[in-house]
Amino acid sequence: MWPFRRRREPWLRPPAPAEVTLRAIGYVRNEVTKPRPRGWERVESAIELLPEHAPRIAGIEAYSHVIVVFFMDVAASAPEKPTALTLGSGRTYGVLATRSQLRPNHLGVSAVSLLGVEGTTLRVRGLDAIDGTPVLDIKPYLPEYDSWPDAKVPDP
Repeated sequence: MWPFRRRREPWLRPPAPAEVTLRAIGYVRNEVTKPRPRGWERVESAIELLPEHAPRIAGIEAYSHVIVVFFMDVAASAPEKPTALTLGSGRTYGVLATRSQLRPNHLGVSAVSLLGVEGTTLRVRGLDAIDGTPVLDIKPYLPEYDSWPDAKVPDP
């Protein structure tokens, strides 16, 4: 006689929410006071994390780069919500094919150099976020996942 085995039910994904609520884990501090389309590569910023997130960055100083996810709150109040933009090249692209701040959810994602960590403050270079921008998440940059040397981009 075969031993009784309980049949496993297949895992079913619950329905995805149409709306999500996120909380800032910290804020960007730098000298940039209004949005701009370019010139971010040399901007140095401090990401000041809220004190309760101190244990969550343990070991991050071992990485040379991090990915910062942030909410472009100033862009969220912009009166224009374009579906397409004409870039300096004269070519028109859908807003999701650009780095514009005028996105449906105004999320920004930037891979930046990590210059140092002091307590709950991360010093970074290249973050395209203005002073006071809420930071939603920080992840270590991992070349095996985050770098694609053969990536294709359109001509400028």
